[in-house]
Order: sequence, then structure tokens, then C-alpha cells
Amino acid sequence: MIPLLSSIPFLVHFSFSVLAAVRLLYRKREVNTTLAWLFLLFGLPVIGVVLYLLFGDHRLGHRRMKMGERLRSFFLKTFGIEEATVPLNAAGSPRFEGLSRSIQIDAGFPVLTGLSPRFFTDAGALYAAIQADIDAAKDSVLLEFYILDPAGRISEVLAAIERAASRGVNCKILADDFGSKAFFRSHWPNRLKKAGAEIVRSLPVNVLTSLSRRSDLRNHRKILVCDQRAAYVGSYNLADPILFKAGRGVGEWVDMMMRVEGPVVDALASVCLSDFLLDHVGYNIGRADLNALSIEARTEVGEGTPVRMQVLPSGPEMRNSAIYEVLVAAIFAAQKRLRIVSPYFIPDPTVQLALVSAAKRGVQVEVIVPERIDSRLAQFASQSAYRDLLRAGVRLIRYRDGLLHTKLVLVDDDVALFGTVNIDIRSFFLNLELSMMIYDTGTSALLWQESGAYLASSETLDLANWEKRPEWHKFLENILRLASPLL
Repeated sequence: MIPLLSSIPFLVHFSFSVLAAVRLLYRKREVNTTLAWLFLLFGLPVIGVVLYLLFGDHRLGHRRMKMGERLRSFFLKTFGIEEATVPLNAAGSPRFEGLSRSIQIDAGFPVLTGLSPRFFTDAGALYAAIQADIDAAKDSVLLEFYILDPAGRISEVLAAIERAASRGVNCKILADDFGSKAFFRSHWPNRLKKAGAEIVRSLPVNVLTSLSRRSDLRNHRKILVCDQRAAYVGSYNLADPILFKAGRGVGEWVDMMMRVEGPVVDALASVCLSDFLLDHVGYNIGRADLNALSIEARTEVGEGTPVRMQVLPSGPEMRNSAIYEVLVAAIFAAQKRLRIVSPYFIPDPTVQLALVSAAKRGVQVEVIVPERIDSRLAQFASQSAYRDLLRAGVRLIRYRDGLLHTKLVLVDDDVALFGTVNIDIRSFFLNLELSMMIYDTGTSALLWQESGAYLASSETLDLANWEKRPEWHKFLENILRLASPLL
């Protein structure tokens, strides 16, 4: 009897592990990720199953995916975007025509016109421009951010939203529940709601939601749309860099944001409104919810310098890992030069292969990362890729004047990928992200220049010197590298 009783815990563990393994195999995850999870499921009694239940599934659910597709179709029709026909060579370069069409298939948005894009690298200038657009708003303000921290100069932005809501402007705020804890714990939500603003927590974190989906799936998007006229998108969170995480020893956060007008604003508004409804109403969105938005198709294009752009939302609510496919394809398409700027740079084997291949065929490949980031574990995992990249001829450049948070990929002189995506598995598969594909030589030249300014405060790594780092560093880097597929 005793041997039988002693085997019951094993049988329970084995049964749950088998069920989790069947679900894992059904999901058809990447081979290295699947093998890592199988090892944990059967190798760690109870703990492996619990970890899988909490972090194993990288989707937000079939219902959200289906409703998200319906919402995108509705907004494409309402804004008149679905009527836009993509002409031959809409991307402006035959090399990237297929890429633009694949984005349209996955995300729904064709190549649209953005007018007179303006890039901000100074937080003060950015906040002043945002306040001016909010103060000028007459109809609507849509705000969607991962981090909304009301300290410092951000309080002035929130005060502008309060003024807008008080004069009857329809103000909607969607902030990530985890990233914006400081905002939700402050007096600002009640103050803004009193003025008439609608505030919704994106991907709320609690015990109940942890039972139905991964609790670490986050809304990493940063978008502001005013009056269907002007939009802001990029890597800036609404957090004052002078104060935000000032005690972490990494310096001020260095970012870049784009302001743009024209038809592409409608696509950004579509993303904001879809996300707002999914978190506010749920998955049973009806006609009454859509009619209450009071939106209509654009009647005029506007004035300004036209630039070809394409909106690419990505994340666990999508059928395919579109941003991952686009990034890899863009790297392989590079012919002369390639620059990547990313604070969290943990390339998987495919991305690393693409970078090594580009360098070996003569492409000038530069990767700019911050010298220090706010996660030591992520930093060690990132460094495990440096040796192979340096040996292939990739220039690894570390920025020393703060935490470089800009996310940018420049391919030759033709294309820029700009937005919220880091070069890591979390951004490729787990976060809701928002990227802009910009097909314009003039804008690319400007972004080459703006990102080139980082070089003055940077150090280029040398392979010989890099190999002199302590052996325990190398060991820790390789250990943490193994954990990346489990994210």
C-alpha cells in the first residue's frame, strides 16, 4: 500500500505534464522553445506545470484574435482605408514591394500617405508639441501607452487632457495595467474621469486573468491621435526621463518619437480604437458600441510633404508573427548598409544568422545598444550573441550617455522600421507592438543622421578586448541565453 501511495504524487505530476505537453505540441511553437518547455514539464515536479500554466501560452486567445480581425475590417471600411488600392511599386522600391504586400495581408493596412513627419529626440519639445495638439483638439483624443507615469512634466500633458475633456472633447486613455501602475495609483484617474475622460486598463493583471492567459503579456504600444488629424508614434513612454527610474543607475532614457498627419493617421486611430474596445467592452462588441464611437471617413488628405508609410501592429492577438517575418526579410534584403538601434537586443538564431549573413556578404552592419540597461539578466543574455557577431564583422556599438531606448532599423537608403519593437523574443511574440514601415529615402536619410548622433557618445566594441572579460561573465551569458526561448 505504501509504494502505491508514494507513487500518487508522481502519477499526478506525470498526468498534468502529459496534458500540458499535448497542448504545447498542438500549439506548434518553435522547436527550441518546445524542447525547453518539455524539459521543464517533466524535469521539475509541479513547478514545471505551474510555470507553463502561468507563462507557457503566448496567445491572448482565439476569441480576441477573431474579434480583433473583425474590428480591423470594420475600421478599414469606416475610414475608407479598405478602398485604397495599392498601386504597382507602392513601396517606392521593387525590392520591398513584396514586403509591403505581406504586411497588408497580415495586418490589413496598405501603404498610406503620411504628411510631413517630424521626429522628436528632446522630451521637452515632444511634450510641448503633444500639449499643443491636445489643446487644439475639438473632437477626440486617443491615447494608448505602455507606461503612463504622472510625475514631472507628464502632469502637464494630463492637465491638457483634463482641459480637453472638460470642454467636451471625447478623450480615451488606454494604459497598460502593469506598466502604468504609478498612474492608476495616483489621483489622476479620478480627476480625469470627473472631467469626462474614459480610462481603461489594458491587459489587467489579477489572479483570475492569470488562470486564463499569461499574466506577462503586455501592451507595449505608444500612440496618441488627436482629432483624426495628427498622430504620435515611437518609443517614448509618457514618463519624464529626468525622473523615471532615476535610481536604477542607467542615466536618463533616450528616445525618439514621430509626429505625422494625413491618411496614415486613420490606420493608427484604428489600432487605438480596436485596443480600447477589446479591453473596455470585451469580446462581445456589438453595433451599439461601434456606433457610439462617432467616426467617419476622411474627406480631405491635407497638406504637407507626402511620405509612403505602412502601419504594422503585431503581437499575441495576431495569427502570424508579422513583425518577426518583416524584420528577418528586411535584414536579408539589405545590400549596402544596415543599422539597428535597440535597448533590448537578444537576437534568436534566425535573426543572428541574418545579421551574420549580411555582414559576410559585405553589408555594413551596425548594432547600437545602450552600455547599461535596467535589467542585468537581459544584459547578460544579450552579450552572449556579441562574439559571433563581432567575428562576422558586425559593428557592435554601446551608447554611454543614458539608457538608449530608441527602436529603429534602417535598411540601405530606402526603408526604415520605426516604433516600439525591441530585437528580442518578447517583442516578436509576447507584447502588443506597433511599428511603422517608412518607404522614403528622405526620411531614411534623416533617421540615419538622427541615429548617427548617438555615435558621439558611444564606444565600438573590439573582439580582442571583448574576449578578455571574466570567464564567469561568459558562463552567465550562456546560461541566461538558454532561458530566452521560454519567454
